[in-house]
Amino acid sequence: MGSKRKKTEKQKDFKKAKLKVGKTLAKPDNYTDTSFKAKTISLPNQSIAKKLSTSGSNQEIDLTHQLSLTKHHSSSTRKEVLIYLQQHLPSNPSLYKQIINLITPMIHDSSLNVQTALISLFNSCGEKQQGLLDLHVRSIILFILSAMTHIQPVIRNGSSKFLQVLVEYAPQSLVKSYFAKVMKSYFQLMNWTLVDDKKSMSLAITTGSAIGGSTKKARIGHLHVLQKFLQVALFEDKSTKSSIDFSTVVTIHPQSYKYLLPTIPQPFAPLKLFINELPKSDNSSSDGSYSLQDLDTLSAEDLATRRKVMNDIFLKPMLHNLKPLVKEGGEVGKEANSTILLLQEFEASLQDEMKNSV
Repeated sequence: MGSKRKKTEKQKDFKKAKLKVGKTLAKPDNYTDTSFKAKTISLPNQSIAKKLSTSGSNQEIDLTHQLSLTKHHSSSTRKEVLIYLQQHLPSNPSLYKQIINLITPMIHDSSLNVQTALISLFNSCGEKQQGLLDLHVRSIILFILSAMTHIQPVIRNGSSKFLQVLVEYAPQSLVKSYFAKVMKSYFQLMNWTLVDDKKSMSLAITTGSAIGGSTKKARIGHLHVLQKFLQVALFEDKSTKSSIDFSTVVTIHPQSYKYLLPTIPQPFAPLKLFINELPKSDNSSSDGSYSLQDLDTLSAEDLATRRKVMNDIFLKPMLHNLKPLVKEGGEVGKEANSTILLLQEFEASLQDEMKNSV
């Protein structure tokens, strides 16, 4: 009797209950009612104020996220990030420091598309924030000089394009502090020989011969940027020149204007009054001209020092290396010839200064 009852109870679990019309299935004993209703109170003014208060932080969070993608393994992602940053440059000047610090190492990126996007971003930063690149010229030029002697040809060929950005947006900060270093790196970039004729001593530039010279297309860009760099470094900027011509001012003596307050920074730097130097060897030049050894400790902040360094060290070797490029013809020969004309103009201006000083 008991086994029959258990059998019927088990069969109940597999039988489908027949429901009458309008009646629902009975709920089990362990049923829990989870249905509920919630009422919300919307305050539009409060939500707008909250959005305005958090807009700055959201912008910084998004900028940090985008900058983190500059180290992505995909070159297309890095390029898209740079394009996005250019299109959404912040209006807050304090955020540009973070941008410049993270995109500057990308000068060594081996992707041409990334290099093009990076140059465009640097130009946009220089246009939107005047004087920004002057503040970061030290870190940017270090990567540019390293790129000019890099082992990968793609990075070397694009190095002068980044130098052109500094020539355009931070010219004085560039030439005052890094004129000699840029000139030495240019000889390595172009695979030129730099020889000190007065000491019959060659500069130890073997990087160019070891990694090979630049391509013909790249040399066109290198020479074009070199002309702009020399124009800024060796010739006086007439736009910043004083409007007063002291030579025409009536004074006690006709040459009194030469002894007025100087208009150039650190006019007595070539005298090296506050520099403790090691004694030079006996074979040093006695006529006061600079040598290759002086480039490591030389400060060329004023125009006169840069012109003297160019005349004593770089002028003759550069003319010697430019003449074969003129014979090649084409765009390379055209740019080389333009550079030679600029150097000849520089020589003529030196001769005029010597005549006027006599």
